[in-house]
Amino acid sequence: MARLVEALNRFFGRVEILALGLENERSAAEAALAKGMPLEAREHARTILSVLPDSAVGLALWADAAEDAWLDQEVVASLTDLAKRVPWRADVWLRLGRAGQRIGWDGARDALERATSAPEERDAARLALLDLSDLDLAAGDPARAQRWLDRIPAPLTTVPDRDVALRRAECALAYGDLDGARAAAEILGEPTAIEGRAALVLARLALAEASAAAGFPAAGSSAAALPPAVVGRALDLGLRALVLDVPGAAELCAALVAASRDVLVIDRVRRVVRAAGALDEPTWAAAFAFAEGRRDDARQALARGLSAGDRAAAAALLRMAVETRDLGALDALAARGKDHDDDKERRGAAAPPLPPDLVRLRDAAAMASAGQGSGALDALDAVTGEGAAWADDMRRAIALAWVPPAGGPAGARAAAAWGDVLRELARTAKLLDRLDLLAAIEALAVERERPLRAAVVGEFNAGKSTFLNALLGEDVAPTGVLPTTATLHWVAWAPDPFARIVVRGGQDRVVPHAALKDTLRALAAAGDKVARVFIYAPIERLKRVEILDTPGFNAPDPDHIAEARRAFDEAHVAIWLLDAPQAMKESERRVLSEISALGVPVQILANKADRLKPDALETVLAHVRDSLAASSIASLTPPIAFSARLSLKGRLGDEAALAASGWAEVEALFAEQIVDASDALRERALRRKAGRIAAELAHAASARAAEDREAGRRARAEADRLRASAAYLRRDRRALAAAIDKALEPARRELASDLRPIAALPEERKRTDASVRAYVQERLVARLSWPLSAEIARAARAGAEPGARGARGASGAEEGGAAPSPRAAAHVRAVLMGMVAVHDAPDELAARPIEGVVEAALDAFAMALSAEAEAPVPPPASAAVELRAQALRAAFEAPVMPASA
Repeated sequence: MARLVEALNRFFGRVEILALGLENERSAAEAALAKGMPLEAREHARTILSVLPDSAVGLALWADAAEDAWLDQEVVASLTDLAKRVPWRADVWLRLGRAGQRIGWDGARDALERATSAPEERDAARLALLDLSDLDLAAGDPARAQRWLDRIPAPLTTVPDRDVALRRAECALAYGDLDGARAAAEILGEPTAIEGRAALVLARLALAEASAAAGFPAAGSSAAALPPAVVGRALDLGLRALVLDVPGAAELCAALVAASRDVLVIDRVRRVVRAAGALDEPTWAAAFAFAEGRRDDARQALARGLSAGDRAAAAALLRMAVETRDLGALDALAARGKDHDDDKERRGAAAPPLPPDLVRLRDAAAMASAGQGSGALDALDAVTGEGAAWADDMRRAIALAWVPPAGGPAGARAAAAWGDVLRELARTAKLLDRLDLLAAIEALAVERERPLRAAVVGEFNAGKSTFLNALLGEDVAPTGVLPTTATLHWVAWAPDPFARIVVRGGQDRVVPHAALKDTLRALAAAGDKVARVFIYAPIERLKRVEILDTPGFNAPDPDHIAEARRAFDEAHVAIWLLDAPQAMKESERRVLSEISALGVPVQILANKADRLKPDALETVLAHVRDSLAASSIASLTPPIAFSARLSLKGRLGDEAALAASGWAEVEALFAEQIVDASDALRERALRRKAGRIAAELAHAASARAAEDREAGRRARAEADRLRASAAYLRRDRRALAAAIDKALEPARRELASDLRPIAALPEERKRTDASVRAYVQERLVARLSWPLSAEIARAARAGAEPGARGARGASGAEEGGAAPSPRAAAHVRAVLMGMVAVHDAPDELAARPIEGVVEAALDAFAMALSAEAEAPVPPPASAAVELRAQALRAAFEAPVMPASA
């Protein structure tokens, strides 16, 4: 940047300096600066100021000399006085702001903002805007940083502005906008050996892209879970930035080292750090300790840094805590911050407080440890940014604690925390307006308290109802009826025997067992459709197991088949009856495969064994076993052959029939594998059904979140467009005012026609009559407000989107662009009304150019656009809903743990 004295010599004559005999001092000061002798130049400048205290040239010489001598306090003092003399000079304000930053002066930001408002000195204004963007990026406010960048005009050449692109990439990364970061990074290209800041941006982008590709949130994902090639590339770039002393490079590299277990990588970084003489710094000592598994040593190293007031150590501990998922490190930071808050005198050396996200994450971890999983999930909903990936890990851990995976030598399943699980599912269903799934969730809550449900399934005439009667020891289920009734028969316990027939579109029928068959026949003959039959009996076994008797899968009526399939959703376990003389037909194999795919446990029984000789029966069982194995269909135990007909006779008192039936083996199987295992079977069925609901909710939540993300992207794009339009209007308002004023000539002619009657009035009345002034104001606003607003809106759109430039005219915005917003139009009306209010002869306004008024309207319009761009858009809750739904779905889909676990 050119010296101030060189610039100011062109604007301020040396008459006073010559008159007071100070020309030699001025020449000597400039010569000393040229020779690199700033202290000598400073003395000559002070001599000039001792004689002529307000000399702009003397102040500029003092500022140049103090800046060369790194006397920043004096730079601020000299430039503060000089800015009072030349407040329109952007270069003076820029240098004042930069010097103020170096010494922590409170007015540094204000000085930079003053530099941005000098449109005639665009180079200095551009640099000030870049500096302000850097300040806000460092303060963690990328939105405000982006707004400064939006005010920088596009370069006149086709070469893009790399400085702006660099900061846009940093803003996009802070937002988590990978598309925006990629677009900016394309402009940067491969950084040169000395472009450390660009190298750091590309390192962060590489890590963020790899995190997104792996399904992790872009911010805060652990480097340990990323591909080594990506981490290596990021480390290469990060080390380049570290060597060039780029802010943030040490924290990034230290975090990568802390998460690494690669000895070669750790040794490579150690050599670089040792060469820099930083090996004993707390940040690096802790990073290498973390990498080597010495977490206590790492915390102690960082604690030493914190005790010494090293904020870099605090930032490193924070980043490493996130990278390594170390709650103990967060606790240490939180405790340290509290200790310093209690000691006001030491606050200047205090560790920075935990960011709000990490405070919530720490609170969530405490709640999860205390068994308050739902409260922990609520706290994690608000965690974004660098703690997002850690929060997602915690969500999944909470969900897994609710739905522990099967493990142990027998694949045993611990009972899920169904109260928490069902509440979470219901919460998600309500948020997604899925009332159908909410009803299914409520049904699961009821199902938990009901006995086990065993469905007896098979093809028509396999003997299902006879088997059911044998199982219960009573002739309860009707036989010979099912082929003509497409319905399930639900057999359950009650203190008295009766049956309830649910008729579609009619009244339920309650009948005794003996009348059930006749009633069903009568309903069928009358054309009534039976929805379901409930058969109740005071049989002790039904207190633990309820039986579903189903229609045959090969029944002629398709409704029969649909009803039989519906039993799969109702049942916890299925008992498939084969007809032994024709066992394992292709139709049976297909349905059994369907049941197996649904996850419903199946026990295969071969009925009608009394119709086969022993050798033939063994051949049938071998065929059944081979067919099941070939189809990958599992039976709870190997298939058993028996006779349901003889079993029922035996259960009703025929001992010879019972002995010949093979019932004893069936009875033992039912007792051991079904009744005694009812809790495990019910748990398995509940998990299957809840997992299906969780998967559907996760899919719905992802779809909703994708819609909301797209809406958010559109909202951000619109806000960016509004900011760009506002910046364009402010930047080019003079040229725009002239063009718009010319475009308003037709509207002004119409206004002149409206005001012609006033011309004949006495001048005194024109000035003093309130009704005349009100009429002029109403006509002026009516004629000019909309055309002026429309022209500005068209210009704003063309400035933000050059391809959107449309036909110009003052008749309305429809000709070439979007209509002005109500807020922007109101701002323009206010400017016009103010113009009339302060003008002595408002009726003359129609006859003269109003470029000054148009400039004011442009500023007002830009102000309205900026306000609209900053209107807060509440983040949609769908993102948190999606993450919670995905965590619960993942818990249900978790693989069975090996027995050794």
